[in-house]
Amino acid sequence: ASLKDPSRPTFLHGLTPPLDSTTPDAARTIAAKFVARSRVLASDGFIVYDIQDEPSRSGAERPYPFRQLMDSASYAAEVRAASGKECLVYKCVNDAEFENWIRKARAVHGHRCLNVVGRPSADGPAKGPTTKEAMALVEKTSGVSFG
Repeated sequence: ASLKDPSRPTFLHGLTPPLDSTTPDAARTIAAKFVARSRVLASDGFIVYDIQDEPSRSGAERPYPFRQLMDSASYAAEVRAASGKECLVYKCVNDAEFENWIRKARAVHGHRCLNVVGRPSADGPAKGPTTKEAMALVEKTSGVSFG
């Protein structure tokens, strides 16, 4: 089923990538286990979130240290390969390589559905495009739908 079919509801299940230090083989195994467990649920596809450290969001100390996760597009490719279902891939705009990330998400990983997430706060220098600019970059990428 298409994630864009307006004639029916779309059911998606979300997940986060494993740690950035995860080997490709381990990432495939983790994705396969998640997909196997989710087969009992009605699902048209998956949402793979991009989790970033957000030190500027709050002045409060984190209860545990932030641990960098694997790239959302890379992991979503593993989930799609294991499930045969499309993924809606999230990406934070606060990335100096954002435009290259979009190209790689499409050309290398074959993703067709992307969603952008804004910076955690306006404090500090921006590393990538604004949310509005990022949405325009996604929209102009051939074969990719926004959100």
